[in-house]
Amino acid sequence: MKNLVLENVTVERNHRIVLDGINLSVQAGESIGIFGPNGAGKTTLLNLINGLINYKTGKILVGDVIVNPASSRKIQLIMGYVPQNFETDPRIPVLTGTVVLSGCYGKLGLFRYPDSLLIEKAKKIMNQLEITHLFMRPFGQISGGERQKAMIARALMQEPEILLLDEPFSSISERSKETISDIIKRWQEERGSTMLIVSHESTVIEKMCDCVVYLEEGQIVLKEKIYGRL
Repeated sequence: MKNLVLENVTVERNHRIVLDGINLSVQAGESIGIFGPNGAGKTTLLNLINGLINYKTGKILVGDVIVNPASSRKIQLIMGYVPQNFETDPRIPVLTGTVVLSGCYGKLGLFRYPDSLLIEKAKKIMNQLEITHLFMRPFGQISGGERQKAMIARALMQEPEILLLDEPFSSISERSKETISDIIKRWQEERGSTMLIVSHESTVIEKMCDCVVYLEEGQIVLKEKIYGRL
């Protein structure tokens, strides 16, 4: 497992500074909650770590690899990402099971379809998340909460070293939220994976994270252990 380090990272969009001089060090196996008001740069921070957007200045290291356009493919292979409110065209006939299985496509390579063991693994994860019945349902025709669960299952299928979750429970019922947060936390601890969670719910961060980072106007204004200052 690899440490994650951001050194004085700045992101600019449309001539506006979105993240400003971010310094953050995350140890392998650590779970970090990212908290802050709307527009603070929380989602941008996850996209940045995942290599989906470029930064203007600074440096991002995953282990000894610098995150940049040349390394983004390599970086994304070790990351699992659950975006906020993932939308899809309901007319596209992609099955939910196929979406979940796509989490392992990067490691399988082109033109290789998951074997029976991987299919069973996907169904097992979906069963834990109570969505096995959706395996053959079109992804675009299931509810927002069901899509969110499928995207979590997809990320877990990747067995990532770093798991990035952007408001993962935004469309999920309170009953399911507690069950799924327990599943994710147990999965993360068993594998020693690093986890970063963006959430507006302090209870989620307190339950799932070792420490919290507070973002405001593109800057980290506080990094604090849960139950004590760092």
